Amino acid sequence: MTEAIELESLQELIEIMALLRSPCGCSWDRQQTPETLRKHILEEAYELLEAIDNGKPDEICDELGDLLLQVVFQAQIFSETGEFTLHDVARSICNKLKRRHPHIFSDADHEGHEQRWEEIKRQERLERGQSSDLAHRIPQTLPALKRATKVAKKSLSDDPRASIQKIESRLQQIKEMLSEDNRPQPELEENLGQMLLAICQLSAASHCDPEDILRKKTSQLIAKIDSTNNVY
Repeated sequence: MTEAIELESLQELIEIMALLRSPCGCSWDRQQTPETLRKHILEEAYELLEAIDNGKPDEICDELGDLLLQVVFQAQIFSETGEFTLHDVARSICNKLKRRHPHIFSDADHEGHEQRWEEIKRQERLERGQSSDLAHRIPQTLPALKRATKVAKKSLSDDPRASIQKIESRLQQIKEMLSEDNRPQPELEENLGQMLLAICQLSAASHCDPEDILRKKTSQLIAKIDSTNNVY
């Protein structure tokens, strides 16, 4: 497919979205706001993850289209209020990519790219008047497991042994509590929480993503349960 045809397809999508939002368009599309579309963005993102896990290009293409629609939808809404357009969105990410890859688009050395990336992000936040505290850098809306892992990556060394010791210690305490007849629920939850955090820390130190791992293992368990239940 040529570049011209690709641009035509994107332009057609933009025009379709503008039509749907127009007075002669679709009443449902006109009623939507950035807030009402939040759940659809999450749903489409998770459906794309499932398609990627399935490894089927047709499904991935379809789900990428659904996610792209959400980007175009949001941009159309804000363009109607004069805030920004899809062009501004594209220009913003182009500038960001160039700014964060000075070893490609400038004369910076390839060595130390990861450290430079974080420094550039910190400088960007300062220029926008935003705090560099973790509480502001890591969204509260992330799934708990993903959020904990991001925090762990910012605060730990690459040595997993300390995390393993924490897991073993908390597991022993949980075993002892479960052997008691009247175990305090808050204490049990505290130990379970600390063990979950330690697992996230171990995953980060081992360069693994526990969110992806757990999602895949859960899918495997569901398939196993369905397989068992379908045996007559």
